Amino acid sequence: MNAPEKLIATNELLGSVWICYAPLIDKKRKAIGTRLTMLSANPAERPPLGQLLDVLNEMWPESTAPVLVAPLDADFDASALSWHAPRNALLEIPTNALLDPQTQSVAQNLFKDGKRLVLRGRPDVPLPPALLSCFEYCVIHVSEDRRRWGVQPPPGVARRIPFIVTGVQSVADAIEVFDRDAAACVGWPLDDQSTNKARPLQPGQAVVLELLRLVRDDADLDKIDATLRRDPALAFKLLRLVNSAAFNLPVQITSFQHAVMMLGYKKLIRWLSLLLATASKDTNTFPLMHASIRRGIFLETIGATANQGEMRDELFITGAFSLLDRITGAPFPHLFELISLSESIVDAILNRAGPYGPYLTLIEAIERSDPITVRKQAEELAIPIATCNEALLRSLAAAQLLDGEI
Repeated sequence: MNAPEKLIATNELLGSVWICYAPLIDKKRKAIGTRLTMLSANPAERPPLGQLLDVLNEMWPESTAPVLVAPLDADFDASALSWHAPRNALLEIPTNALLDPQTQSVAQNLFKDGKRLVLRGRPDVPLPPALLSCFEYCVIHVSEDRRRWGVQPPPGVARRIPFIVTGVQSVADAIEVFDRDAAACVGWPLDDQSTNKARPLQPGQAVVLELLRLVRDDADLDKIDATLRRDPALAFKLLRLVNSAAFNLPVQITSFQHAVMMLGYKKLIRWLSLLLATASKDTNTFPLMHASIRRGIFLETIGATANQGEMRDELFITGAFSLLDRITGAPFPHLFELISLSESIVDAILNRAGPYGPYLTLIEAIERSDPITVRKQAEELAIPIATCNEALLRSLAAAQLLDGEI
């Protein structure tokens, strides 16, 4: 197959499913991995599972963190054996599919071939020990967790597989799940108002906001330098960034002003925006910060072409700042008084309206694994399925790299 034919085949496969994502959040509120869910756009024309999985490899979010791949309505046949699975990939197989002896055989062959597997759902009847040993994790809905009601396993049966819980609706639910020794929960209740309490800006957040205001107002380097010196840790991060391998400079930069000049105001705004979205020390905001970075990168990836730099930058800020009120504890009107943002960004964040609002609604639907709303928003924006999926996968991969810069 030549390059054009391969590209067409890749687009056809990427356009055959709707892909959504959610982070795997552990007890310390850290994102320890990712879950990708896939639902066929046309169930009557599902491609072989192995072909679909191999297409994902080209845009895979490679890292040491596990990525759970959940084809929600796939046929688990021998085609999955052809998948050249990345080392951090784990394929979910639903318990109801394992009622078929042929699927049991496929699962065991996948395991023997070195594929990592996850069991989805609580089996109605005990699975054979040889089959059960093929799975590293079990993913169950919170309503299926018998530990919730204190139900003990049958005599002679031990719960050995670490479990991950879906369907958590509140932070209180998540705390209960972790108290029952869950390894992680899928996603995080981003809209839980019980944790959205007003609190003063932390010192680091205040300095970043002041720097953003100065940079957006094209302030003199002297003023930016003086503000940087108020936060030595922030200044150190800036020097570390400009002296990193990404810049490949022949000499080491030790001056704050020189560092700002090397970075440039445009890149400085992006870097400061990321810092502001990740500057909280409150552990309950860690999942919000994780989501903010991925929202920003997805919006800039999908929302603008290469010759629309200003729109791309504003879409990034829209996504990165969309949860800023809950991260900082300050209401948006107060934050918008401290930093000047365009009307399009403010309208999107406050009202999900204006030119950027539909993009923000799209990534929120992807986070909720809501393919119906994803389809609606993508059609409103005239974005093909394959383009949406590719943007998501590439933004997840890019976010892995960006996590190390902030």
